[in-house]
Amino acid sequence: MFDTIEEVESYMLSIPKFGTVGRSAANFNLDRMKEFCETMGNPQERVPMIHVAGTNGKGTTCQMLASVYQEAGYRVGLYTSPHLVDVRERFRINGEWITDSYFLEFFQEYGEFILSRKVTFFELTTAIAFWYYERQDVDLAVIETGLGGRLDATNVIDPLVSVITSVGMDHTDILGDSIAKIAEEKAGIIKNNRPIVVGRLDKEAVSVINDIAEKKGANVHHATKLNPEYENDNFILHVESGKVSINAEGRKQIDAINVAVSWCVRELLQAEFEVSEASFIAGIEKMDSRIGYHAHFYKIHPVNKWYFDGAHNVESVIELIKELKRIAPPQKWRVILSFMDDKLRQEISNLWNEFPNLMIYQQEGDRAASVEKMKSYFPKAEVVTSEQAIQYFGAEDKKTELVIFSGSFYFYKTVRNWMGTEAYNHT
Repeated sequence: MFDTIEEVESYMLSIPKFGTVGRSAANFNLDRMKEFCETMGNPQERVPMIHVAGTNGKGTTCQMLASVYQEAGYRVGLYTSPHLVDVRERFRINGEWITDSYFLEFFQEYGEFILSRKVTFFELTTAIAFWYYERQDVDLAVIETGLGGRLDATNVIDPLVSVITSVGMDHTDILGDSIAKIAEEKAGIIKNNRPIVVGRLDKEAVSVINDIAEKKGANVHHATKLNPEYENDNFILHVESGKVSINAEGRKQIDAINVAVSWCVRELLQAEFEVSEASFIAGIEKMDSRIGYHAHFYKIHPVNKWYFDGAHNVESVIELIKELKRIAPPQKWRVILSFMDDKLRQEISNLWNEFPNLMIYQQEGDRAASVEKMKSYFPKAEVVTSEQAIQYFGAEDKKTELVIFSGSFYFYKTVRNWMGTEAYNHT
């Protein structure tokens, strides 16, 4: 059925993905996922887990937590999505990707179920994560939701602690058209008598989450109690013992709240998974070196001041633009944008149109926004092809430009290739 890794890769490429076709690739029902887990012997029940949801900040928070617990000496699984270059990125243990041999073993063991039940791409990758982390006997796994929470394929676990980093207006066609409705979906990861940590939320979201948590006997812990700050390239947390200062070089100011969320998780799990203050600080500071490339204001070129950020909703674009303006005024930046069709909003274009040096690029796939549609939102933007981009960014006089690539996580691999960077080198 699956005799080689090439057959596995071919099959995975054939499955519709949310990133290319949208909601038709998803299954908002947990019955099949529960059946898959039962077929595997419910490996997720034998791995202590942290479950993280949120409109923005959930991926960064997952990476912070994984690095912190690794620094403290634990063997830590990390499951995140989407992948930027290679699907193996989704499954890490202490920073290392899953190997081809384990991939093949999984498909040989469960290929019949996969094919007969027509599992979605995200159900499949979630099942691989549960199986792999139990097989590898990790001490702890950090699990990021894919979309929402209540009906997300990851929501078959009973985590030690759940996290909601933020609640904003994204995926409104699926999660609901109000903050209250989206908060209710994300609060679906709250479990009976298990603590929940929340980031900076508006009153409406807090009210919804508090009501659901109360019904489930779950204590809510607010990371804002630590008054997280960004000061002189440092994150500052105000904890009981005093101030904790963490080097924030290369991070956005908004990450201060994600650091605070991670600290709260540390406090709640301290009896079972002890982490010293020194290990926490070092874990946050070493995160980028352990994770490798990412899509959160990542310096994509080793020398030039060229950055990538996957900001694709109003809240995340506002935070990114704050960061850009902190470095230089809009006219100093070259901005290259590429969007999924469902992410193009007038509010987002209004924010970016403040920048005079705009370029737009059309990605492949049914879900990608067309040049014509992007041009209607960005009438002054220059349309660029891959060939033109490679030539443009290869020119000597462009190497001193400040450049930001943004609009979609799925734009990352294309940009890496434009840079002439080996796309599969994850060191």
